[in-house]
Amino acid sequence: MKPPASLRRRLLWTFVGGMVVSAALVAGTVAVLVRPFNSYLLERGADRFVHGLARQVQFDASGQPVGLTAKVEPWMFNSMGQEVAMRVVDDTGRVAFAPDADARSLISGQREPGQRPFTLVRDGVAMHAAVATLQHGGREWQVQFAVSDRLMDRMRDSIGLPALSQGMLALCVVFLLVFLVTVHITLRRALAPLSAASEAARRITPRTLDERMSEAQQPVEIRPMVQAFNQALDRLAHGFRTQQEFLASAAHELKTPLALIRAQVELGPHDERRTHLLQDVDRMARQVQQLLLLAEVSEPQNYRIEAIDPLPTVREAFDFMARVAERRGVYLGLRVGNGVRQWNADRSALFTLLKNLLENAIQHSPAGGVVALTVRPDGFGVSDEGPGVRPEHLSRLFDRFWRAPGGGSDGAGLGLAICAEIATAHGWRIVPHMPDRGLEMAVRMGP
Repeated sequence: MKPPASLRRRLLWTFVGGMVVSAALVAGTVAVLVRPFNSYLLERGADRFVHGLARQVQFDASGQPVGLTAKVEPWMFNSMGQEVAMRVVDDTGRVAFAPDADARSLISGQREPGQRPFTLVRDGVAMHAAVATLQHGGREWQVQFAVSDRLMDRMRDSIGLPALSQGMLALCVVFLLVFLVTVHITLRRALAPLSAASEAARRITPRTLDERMSEAQQPVEIRPMVQAFNQALDRLAHGFRTQQEFLASAAHELKTPLALIRAQVELGPHDERRTHLLQDVDRMARQVQQLLLLAEVSEPQNYRIEAIDPLPTVREAFDFMARVAERRGVYLGLRVGNGVRQWNADRSALFTLLKNLLENAIQHSPAGGVVALTVRPDGFGVSDEGPGVRPEHLSRLFDRFWRAPGGGSDGAGLGLAICAEIATAHGWRIVPHMPDRGLEMAVRMGP
């Protein structure tokens, strides 16, 4: 199934589609109305021109019209007499002025003032005419003007329409570019809060469930989604907290019964059955202790991370596990590199991390094997000489309660899970590595 397009792309294509549909509707409307609109332009052009001519009529001292101002050149009526004509008549219908002699028979009779533009045929040429009323010297004059339809059509086809189409094309291109840039910037600014919300949601991890997304910075349309997400986080945090509290409470409550059981077994007869029972009780007590420790290291507020000198904690964990290694016949080695100064860590958590890694390596090392702890300025590593781990099992090393098949360990599968929680709380990474022999667990503090 094809994934859906981004919201920005959807909105952009919606706007572009709307523009295309609008342009098609406008083009269709123009195609339907072009003929009546053309007639309207002919009438409107004649009417506007005649009123302009009326303002350019000049009168002599006796109040008779004698010509036009310099703004209207006479050659237009002389050279284009068949296409353009005008005359000025008095209130009796007598022609008082006409630039062209043929224009004296332009309109027969007197026209009513304010009459709409009309059509006439002059020498077989269809023309549109209009009349404007002029008051001068106490008398009323009429300026009559006519222009041929074929001249207007020719000017429209040769000059008007090409200029109009080119202008419209240029306008559409400029408008489209401005529109696309504006929409792109607007969408980016409008969707910026949503991108910020997504980034904030991405930063929330199981260890930072107390963080919430800000609703005030979101648009009104997005706030319900942010509220629902925050409410889901509230429920998730409550469930996680309840789980951790139950885990800690159950493990704590089991410690006392196990201690009583051990005391009862120790008071019993000294036989092989007693030995096996004590081993089982010790194993259960260790698992309970690890459950308590896992619940503790899973809570970020339990850490006090500060700049410390790691070497005392390293030597303390090394000396503590040296006795365990001696009982199992494993040699424990320590190598401290140059330049180890300070680490940002919780001292108690660092001790637990070192102890668990060393304990895991000792458990999987054969008698006479060597477990090495190497400390560097940017981290440390623990290597052993055991059977190692199959490559397909490396990704499951830190799963809770998981143990490698045929590993022969009597642990609960929580030691490395505890290590992973501690490393995550510090922003560190534990990287398992398979050398030629055994397994190496490298703790890296850098990026």
